[in-house]
Amino acid sequence: MSEATENQSMPFEPDEISKIERSLNLRHVDTDEGFLVFDSPERNGLRQREAAIPFDVASEILEAIERGAERMEEYEGWIDPQRGFAEFEVRQQGMTAFRSSTIDQFTFELHPCTHTHAFVPPFMHNEDRDLVSTVIRVSSNDGSTCIEISRNSALCFPLMPLNVEARGRTRTQTTLKVYLAGATEKAELVRKSRELANSFLFELNVRHRCPYSLRPRLESPSYRRRGTPISYTVRFPKTPIPDNIATLFSIPSDFAMRGNHTLFHLSYYQILEHYLPAVHKRETVRKVRRILRSLDFDEEKDSSVLQILNSVERSRGASEGEQLQTLIEECISESKLQEFFSLDHGGHFGKSGPISGIPAIHPKSGESLASQVAKRIYALRNRIVHAKDDVRYAESKVLLPLSHEALRLYPDIELVRLLAIEVIVDNR
Repeated sequence: MSEATENQSMPFEPDEISKIERSLNLRHVDTDEGFLVFDSPERNGLRQREAAIPFDVASEILEAIERGAERMEEYEGWIDPQRGFAEFEVRQQGMTAFRSSTIDQFTFELHPCTHTHAFVPPFMHNEDRDLVSTVIRVSSNDGSTCIEISRNSALCFPLMPLNVEARGRTRTQTTLKVYLAGATEKAELVRKSRELANSFLFELNVRHRCPYSLRPRLESPSYRRRGTPISYTVRFPKTPIPDNIATLFSIPSDFAMRGNHTLFHLSYYQILEHYLPAVHKRETVRKVRRILRSLDFDEEKDSSVLQILNSVERSRGASEGEQLQTLIEECISESKLQEFFSLDHGGHFGKSGPISGIPAIHPKSGESLASQVAKRIYALRNRIVHAKDDVRYAESKVLLPLSHEALRLYPDIELVRLLAIEVIVDNR
């Protein structure tokens, strides 16, 4: 191919392609029949095949980048401060009332505005795919702000695996767009667009039973070290397990597939909770028997009887955190915990780990690992379930399911999974 022909087929300079690479976190590997081909994008932590972006889409993305547009940090989507524009990828759970067969029953609060919209409610026809897509748009009374759910713009072009035959087919996804009144400072644009998006999606769910949610930005963790090894020998079962425990242990896998890491963690914690009373009672009985077997125990002496009463009272007054520590001490060996923390967890359990508001684990601190693990797991449990608007929880705010912290819970999930397995086995 001559240099002239190559320049005609490649409308982008190397530095322009580099800008697109950096913004999309992809590596350009080829140019083929009007497409920029990128290698192995990662989505939801899974490595994909190549992705191809048409030249016209790439041109729009490049134009937006050059005027200051950038990807959001917490959600899949883009902000364009110069335009006062934000676009969020959204997920639709279940059937929506805004279907092509019923969309004409709805009216939308629309007022004259200065924004440029690619689609007009209530629907648009995709001629390439012969599909009808709904368009939901509302605007403020003065027309300064518009909110729209419709087919994606070039900024949110789906980066999905594409083979040569499929490249000519238009790919789309649903996005929520927020148009403000002109250029808006970045932080203000992020804050206001999120507030409007959350408010709009809440009302769509409450008023119309149309459950949409913003798609979190998922980044593949640098490692996925498993807390327990995989056995490659399949055997006839030897571990008797109650029906309710078998059900509880199977549930977390469903939450894992749905990407809900907080419920993933809590499901394993439920197994620990199930065994708390029995193990705590067992430990109390053991302490009482130790007192009764003591050589200086005398049932005729009040002091001896009081030893039993005090032991039982302390047991009855134990907090859940204290009972959890007892459970771990009774059912999990220190060597098993040491083995887990000897793995490379990338600093996850250290002081600078990604989960705030919970104790770090320091295997060489002198405090038992059982005690440290119990404190961490209980604090994490509280961060997940305590959604109270109370000053007592100001320093440890609720851990939201789709937050950046929740998406980094995997090592903690592996830890509580290990504990659940060991507790089940210990209580057969």
